[in-house]
Amino acid sequence: MDNDDFLILRSGEAEGLVTPEEALEAVEEAWKDYAQARQVLSDPPSLRLATPGAQFRVKGAVLPDSGLAGFRLLSEGEAARDWFWMADLQGRPLALIESAWLRSLRTASTAALAAKLLVAPGVTSAAVIGAGRIAAHLPAALALALPGLTTLHVAARRAEAVEAFCAGHKGSLALVPAASPAEAARQAGLVITVSSAEAPVIGAADLQPGATLVALGQADVAADVLGWAGALLVDSADFSRPGGNLGAWIAAGATTELALARQVGPDLGLVAAGLAPGRGDSGQNVLAVLQGMAIGDLALAALAWRKARLRRLGLRFGLGEAPSARFRGPTPRRNRSLR
Repeated sequence: MDNDDFLILRSGEAEGLVTPEEALEAVEEAWKDYAQARQVLSDPPSLRLATPGAQFRVKGAVLPDSGLAGFRLLSEGEAARDWFWMADLQGRPLALIESAWLRSLRTASTAALAAKLLVAPGVTSAAVIGAGRIAAHLPAALALALPGLTTLHVAARRAEAVEAFCAGHKGSLALVPAASPAEAARQAGLVITVSSAEAPVIGAADLQPGATLVALGQADVAADVLGWAGALLVDSADFSRPGGNLGAWIAAGATTELALARQVGPDLGLVAAGLAPGRGDSGQNVLAVLQGMAIGDLALAALAWRKARLRRLGLRFGLGEAPSARFRGPTPRRNRSLR
């Protein structure tokens, strides 16, 4: 592939190009870059646009050391799409990657990294609330991030989905179906919510003392966990247009942007870089709310792009100067009269 080629990876073509080990390492390095450079996200970090039939979101980031920048382009609606557009630091377009699979892997890797940084020593049991595409990556990611973990309790809205999830995953962790999110959470020192529930399924009363709660869902955690938490950490401290559980709590009047800004501790990039503490002690209740940063999407898209180039995958187009238009070979019949 020429250096000027623009690569397009269509639906499914990026799947499997990044391993769980590579993803966890890439996200951790991206968080450290965020801690050191700070100015690596777009301004604003997220841009939204609504139409009668869809919601559009754009998030941008730059990885200075890698020489890459890009934007995640997401549409939510009947014709949902998830793409990542990437360029070098001089603005030369490099790739457009269908990134639904990569986003799921990035989200799971982000949760696993948060757990690695925040979980109390000696925790052997975790719970996952949700059994969808993102949750599918969590057993492998958590096994890598927390070598001492032995058991993963799984709960979701549909019992058959939980049974299929547990039966379909092979690895070092024992996956145990739970009858409810509360039952799963009560048995775990680490709880990760990644459900599509539109109302809370986990509250403060469901959590062990000293537990770590990593909230990734849209509205699946009750706002009373803000009072439960002895430490609140986030990936991005920009609360101007919060999404996920943060946005749901604000919309419900349970808290405000100002109150969150006062309560929140250091962002997880600073913790990953060793520039700020995470958990205070083993008995502290810790809440991490992750909204998702484009720097992680860029890190994984860059890995997929490099591997796809080496394997000559996808569609490639030269973006150099266009040659002067001319016919090659026999003149097409319909144009002969023009000569």
